[in-house]
Amino acid sequence: MKKTERQNGIIHLLRMRKKMTAKELADYFDVSERTIYRDIDALSQLRVPIISYEGLGGGYEIDSSYFMPSIKLSEQEILMLLMVLKAGEEFRIPNMAADYNLLSGKLLNVLPDEERQKASQVISHINFDILRIIPMGYAEDVLKPILEAFWKSCDLQLSYYHPERNTTETRRFSPIELQFGDGGWYINGYCHLRKEKRTFRLDRIESITCVDEKNCFINRELPEPEHDKFRWNTYELMLDPALYRIIRDDVYLQNAMTRSIDNKIHLTVRTPYKDEICKLVLCHPEKVTALKPEEFLEEIKQLSVTLSGKYQNITPGSLADEEIN
Repeated sequence: MKKTERQNGIIHLLRMRKKMTAKELADYFDVSERTIYRDIDALSQLRVPIISYEGLGGGYEIDSSYFMPSIKLSEQEILMLLMVLKAGEEFRIPNMAADYNLLSGKLLNVLPDEERQKASQVISHINFDILRIIPMGYAEDVLKPILEAFWKSCDLQLSYYHPERNTTETRRFSPIELQFGDGGWYINGYCHLRKEKRTFRLDRIESITCVDEKNCFINRELPEPEHDKFRWNTYELMLDPALYRIIRDDVYLQNAMTRSIDNKIHLTVRTPYKDEICKLVLCHPEKVTALKPEEFLEEIKQLSVTLSGKYQNITPGSLADEEIN
């Protein structure tokens, strides 16, 4: 975040929260208290009416009449934007949490004190649940070289951590698409080390830089490797009609073709959500029958045999004892 953006943020925060200490401001913007002291001095020199209190219970305040919004938004428009921002937070764009908080604060500051409290209360009752994984964090500025690579049509060099092997590899990579899914950010493109399309999770990238090599794959459609997480396949299923009415709006069944056969729903769908199809088949064996593709049927059979063998003669505590031994 630039210095001027942080100083403007201090103004918005002080107006919204009335009083804050240097430490609270430093924690919010992830900078040192010394930086906050310099920012307060700079704002005071610009005749921003910041009041300083020393001692126990001290901190900084700002004259509430100082800030005047440059645009006029209705209460409904502000609530809509706050909802969009709260949904946007769930996308967890790398290293942008402070920007979301700051923008929300700016919108709230447009409202008078009483309406601001009501808007905050309304938003506190609205939640979005779109996460299946929650990355612990991202390398600093991991997004910047990716966007620069798209802008310049150049390649990237990245060091990537593989959790299964517990190793890190460095490779040259030609990015094609940045995407969000299940709570994580991914980038796919051509891997010059593996000589095929690969998809990488951004939170597992330990370092990344642009290199002076033209990206020759940016507008090319690459074949999907067998092991790709987002590989598309066509599945055929026979479903109980009642179950289908419950799940037909799920994302993995979008654009499915259906027809009725003997009081059942014959469904054909092309989707990258193999895990969801697998879970559907295994969790509803009496209501769902997988028909195609053949390799998927073999996987289901193998899973069923493995699960049956593991749990067929299980008794309380026996599985735990087996794992310990």
